[in-house]
Amino acid sequence: MKKKITVAVLAGGNSAEHSVSLESGRAVASALRKRGFEVRRFDPAKNLAGFIRSAKKIDVVFPALHGRGGEDGSIQGLLEFLGIPFVGSGMRGMLNSFDKISAKQIFRKNKLPVARDFVASKFDSRAVENIQKKLGLPVFVKPATEGSSFGASIVQKKSELLPALEKAWKFGDDAVVEEFLSGVEISVGILEKLESGSTSSPQSKLLALPPIEICPKRTFFDLHAKYDPKLCEEIVPARISPRLTREAQTLAKKAHQVLGLRHLSRTDFILQKNKIYLLETNTLPGFTKNSLYPKEARAAGIEFPELCEQLIRLALPHKK
Repeated sequence: MKKKITVAVLAGGNSAEHSVSLESGRAVASALRKRGFEVRRFDPAKNLAGFIRSAKKIDVVFPALHGRGGEDGSIQGLLEFLGIPFVGSGMRGMLNSFDKISAKQIFRKNKLPVARDFVASKFDSRAVENIQKKLGLPVFVKPATEGSSFGASIVQKKSELLPALEKAWKFGDDAVVEEFLSGVEISVGILEKLESGSTSSPQSKLLALPPIEICPKRTFFDLHAKYDPKLCEEIVPARISPRLTREAQTLAKKAHQVLGLRHLSRTDFILQKNKIYLLETNTLPGFTKNSLYPKEARAAGIEFPELCEQLIRLALPHKK
């Protein structure tokens, strides 16, 4: 009898996205059990030592950790040290993406279209004046290192700017302030293919999923809108032209590549008329029932259990 592959699903953690991570972890664990895997769940915030003690009995790890500790390279560095295969990008790719300042530097270096921005340090006494001078208003303010729209705000008036910065600074010393771009918001997931020929180019190994259109019923796609289906309508495939669809998918592939990512990612965009702006790339997108990435995969004909298994197989290429 063939031995089952043992998967450790890591979920929870210490980030502001703890509860969402737990929900992702439960969904992933259930899907993998349906596909015949032996699954063990660990919350690194509560039982990291237990996970490390079990490391020799684990074939592969599926990190369903969002935010700090899950997408900043921390858990990936530990897994690389322990020598355990895992789903998702390595420590370097995670670091590149999680820090929005470094990510935008990489995007600009590779000529990907991004919004004008200003990095506001909490130690800069003239931050408000400098932002107005460079960008004017309105602007979008967000922490440099945080996910799921925590600490993010739209600022329409000068009186709102300092409170928005202080809100973002609660998550770190730097805030990224961008010119506010209004338009159609879409997201494009990337999934690496299981099979690829030895002569194929790196880009040909990547599957760009159908773009999903995000229509929040709030001022922007904030934390509440992301996880409450009553507060946001999500349409897949997005109601955009074939040309814009191809362009967004190409940009999502390029973002995945230049950040040094693997297995999966999801890149968010704003479309203003016929111009696309790249907002940011998520390295471990949500895997809850309301999450964007699984909805895009389903639109491509990949059901959730199959998606989870494919990611496991990517992490264990020798066990295809």
